Amino acid sequence: MQPINIAEELKLADVEKIQLTFDSFGNLSIQMPDGIVHCPVVPIRSFPLSDVNSYITIQTDGRSPQEVCLIEDVEQLNEKNRKVLEKALDKAYFMPIITRLLSINRRFGVTEWKVETNRGPVTFDLSSRSAITQFEERRLLIKDIDGNRYEIPNYFKLDKISITLIETQV
Repeated sequence: MQPINIAEELKLADVEKIQLTFDSFGNLSIQMPDGIVHCPVVPIRSFPLSDVNSYITIQTDGRSPQEVCLIEDVEQLNEKNRKVLEKALDKAYFMPIITRLLSINRRFGVTEWKVETNRGPVTFDLSSRSAITQFEERRLLIKDIDGNRYEIPNYFKLDKISITLIETQV
């Protein structure tokens, strides 16, 4: 029985020899050390909530995605590649931060939230309380009926009205 080479098994990228770019259509592409270019590709975080900069899978986009490589740590990339990857990750994992709750109203079995975020005011609907996931006691992730995600890093740091509104829901 031969030992497993974990680096080959995981397809760890040689971060000094890859090149990440956007094509003219805004698609992320990666050039591998052997010169092969994969485009379009998408970055997938292995730990999107707890370790956002580690173990980023780069996979082909489409009906049958294939893993191209695994970037162990974003910080290992050169500045140009890191900026490209961070921009692609920001686009893929767009999640506004809720900074204030204005109102929560229940109507027709749906809860309407009016909030302020770091990206501006938003109104969205939740189908049930199960759309709110609580982490680390005070951190909330909220998924609206359209699949959009919002975060409250620590709801105890919000104003008193916001805290009161949130506590009716969690």
